[in-house]
Amino acid sequence: MKKTIIVFAVVMLFISCGDKKKTASGETTSTETKGLTVDESDDSKTANFTVDGASFAGKVSTQHFGGESGNFSVLCQQDEPFALLQAVYANEKEATGSGELKASESAYNVGTGDVNVALSGTAIGEKEFKTTSASTGTISVDGKKLILKDLKLFDSDKKEKVVSGTIAF
Repeated sequence: MKKTIIVFAVVMLFISCGDKKKTASGETTSTETKGLTVDESDDSKTANFTVDGASFAGKVSTQHFGGESGNFSVLCQQDEPFALLQAVYANEKEATGSGELKASESAYNVGTGDVNVALSGTAIGEKEFKTTSASTGTISVDGKKLILKDLKLFDSDKKEKVVSGTIAF
């Protein structure tokens, strides 16, 4: 949990220190700081997902790590109680393609055809749950949709959570 809070705090620091850009219509904004770009173009995008049968709903956003060609991330964040579901892909093309992807254990070195899914927050528990080699279920993409079906995520104690949902971004 401490690691998750630290990572979240660092990301929020990058966001708050970045330059915001708006179009004349005010529809598109993004924050870019040292290789991290957060898409804030549509605050109205929300999605639902379940964890062990409990329902969560949150705002959807995306991030680029290392510029447009770097890792791409889709996030769904519920504020109260806090829950964060994040999928990290090798790049945006992987996230917007079509088909099933393989669960990756690493969020920092995601390869082609892989995706790392992590779940954290006070509504989830003290530890982060993420994909491992023992993860079962399916992770697929269809255009700009992340589709999770009975995906098993594990914490460092090998406890599991089962996640399902469709996150359109």
